[in-house]
Amino acid sequence: MEIYQCYKLLGLKSNATLEEVNKAYKALALQWHPDRIPRENVQQQLQAQEKLKEINHARDSLRKAVEQKAANLQAKHSQHSSHQASNQSNRQYHQHQTKYQSKYQSAQSTYQAQQQASERSSESYRQTQSQYQSQPYQSKPYQSYQSYQSAQSRQETSKATNHQPEPPISQPSTQASPKAPKPDLTGADFRGANLREKYLEGRNLSYANLSNADLTDAFLHRVNFQGANLQGANLFRANLFQANLQNADLRGANLIGADFSGADLSGADLTGAKVGFGEKIMVKLTSVNFKGATMPNGAVYS
Repeated sequence: MEIYQCYKLLGLKSNATLEEVNKAYKALALQWHPDRIPRENVQQQLQAQEKLKEINHARDSLRKAVEQKAANLQAKHSQHSSHQASNQSNRQYHQHQTKYQSKYQSAQSTYQAQQQASERSSESYRQTQSQYQSQPYQSKPYQSYQSYQSAQSRQETSKATNHQPEPPISQPSTQASPKAPKPDLTGADFRGANLREKYLEGRNLSYANLSNADLTDAFLHRVNFQGANLQGANLFRANLFQANLQNADLRGANLIGADFSGADLSGADLTGAKVGFGEKIMVKLTSVNFKGATMPNGAVYS
């Protein structure tokens, strides 16, 4: 089934959110539930089962599509942020490089001016030396200029030694953080908690205490409820597709409208659980494993 057909089947637009997908699915699943059709009407029963399969497939396809759109949007946002950080770092680097080049050119100009001054001083020294070669007592002027030249040389050496370029600016890291995994809720205490319409697919709630909790319309695909305490919990219209409920305590729980398709209820205690009105069962139990389970009337399923 194409993705546009899935949107059409659930009566949704292409920009529908995950919450809208879940609500549309729940409404259609309740409408086409086989338990709402008399058992003697075999044709309508088969038609409802096929329609429910299409609805389940459309729901799963759209959920994946919505999650993929969210992941793509987040990746695009991260890439844009990384690109902005990289541009900022490059601008800082170029600014620093321009500042360093300016200082270097200034120091080079000063050095060239000192070299020219030194050459002029050397020329003056040669003229002075030539002037005094034929005259007595020439040692004093010569020694005086030699001391001046030595002092100039020491000053130039000191300036060249003390001139050090500033270190370059290090670029910030742009590596993204790994996404945190889902928390393990083994043994968690949710007694009397309000979990209406909560999305808990694939969570581990084994041996958790959910007694008297409100799980109306909750999305509980493949949730691990092994050994969990669900005594008196309200699971009205909850979706427990392929959930693990081995040895779970469901005594007195409200299961009307819930979908247990493919679930494992082996060893579970359903004594006194509400499953319908009179003789009409209002719970979807397709391909459920009841081995060793205690049924609502107290009988043990063999």
